[in-house]
Amino acid sequence: MKTTPLPPPEPEAPRAWIWAAFGLLASVGVLSGLTLVLTWRLAPQIEALAELRERAASCRPSHSATTSAPRVEEEPAPPPPSAPLGSGTYVAAGVDVAPLMRLRLERVRNGAPAGTVRLGAAEVLSPRAVHVLSLWAPWCVACKEVLPDLRELFARRGSSWGDAVRFLPVQVLDPTAPEDAIRTWGPLMPPSAVQLADRSLADSFVAVLRDESRRLYQGTLPVTLALDCNRRVRWARIGVPGPEEMKELEEWLDTFRAELKDGDSRCRQVWCGNGRCENGEAGRCEEDCGTPSEATIPNERPVSGPLEVAVVAPSDVAPAPTGPGKPSASRPPPPCPASCSRCDSEGRCLTLWQRTETPAEPSLPGCGDDRCDPNENSETCCRDCGCEAGLQCRRGEGERDVCVPAKIWPH
Repeated sequence: MKTTPLPPPEPEAPRAWIWAAFGLLASVGVLSGLTLVLTWRLAPQIEALAELRERAASCRPSHSATTSAPRVEEEPAPPPPSAPLGSGTYVAAGVDVAPLMRLRLERVRNGAPAGTVRLGAAEVLSPRAVHVLSLWAPWCVACKEVLPDLRELFARRGSSWGDAVRFLPVQVLDPTAPEDAIRTWGPLMPPSAVQLADRSLADSFVAVLRDESRRLYQGTLPVTLALDCNRRVRWARIGVPGPEEMKELEEWLDTFRAELKDGDSRCRQVWCGNGRCENGEAGRCEEDCGTPSEATIPNERPVSGPLEVAVVAPSDVAPAPTGPGKPSASRPPPPCPASCSRCDSEGRCLTLWQRTETPAEPSLPGCGDDRCDPNENSETCCRDCGCEAGLQCRRGEGERDVCVPAKIWPH
């Protein structure tokens, strides 16, 4: 019997390949699931990004606009019109004193060394306040009369004004070290965070004020200036203000403060020189923003001896004396001498009537021989002839001894 041979069996697929295929399919399934989950989670972010791109596209200028119209640099707005000081004290348009803001002056600060600072710096003239500037000098007798009046004004209105009205004394036309002058005369002044002095050879501060475009200095001291929210002089008095003028100053300070507080349109104008470093002014408006070099300019110098800027209560200026022979609180102080306009509680003369502020002529020949000759008197040779009551003979300007109030020369 003939048998038919069976066909050869088909080769079996390797089992390793089968398992690899199953592993690949499982991986694809896992990745697909992760992709679906991530797509579901990122869908809100994708929509938000698409919305931002649409907004950015709507803000971007068209190509034709950027190529046809070149960008023009915006010109700064010019300052408002300015007017010099006239016959009155109030200047409606305001007097522009922007050149003063570039000056660097010597500074005295409570609890810190003396140094220099730019007048327009925010630490000196705050853009959030209006200011009263008092130009004075240690030799200025009339200044000792207006400073106590200003101190009384700030003491009476300080609680309602707060930091919105500030006082700034500026020592001018005198080479005296500012820390020495403030140590002596500070008690006569209103409190202030900083005190300044211009001891430049050219008297730069008064030179700017003397210009015909301002006429804020006319050869005499004191000078009292009220600066509004734009650092413009809107009220000015050369000499000693009387009671009516002090009342007028107080009323105008209330007005300037209200303009600043209520956001008056006058205080929102933008121009270089308004005292506010606004957008685009950095690097081109020194009056408002200063200069980059200010950070490298040394602004401190050591002070010899202790320095105490006097911001004390008025009672500390001339405390009521006690003891035998001294007036008590229940007794009135001694009357002022006829030649004095103001005395302290001990009857010592603070300011004189009709006292010149110009340097005195040299002493007469023979003055100082301890004899009051017929051609000598208290005005020409107080060394020999003495002074009136309440005055002392001291060395003054021009190498001449003169009669001055005793308070001017404290021990």
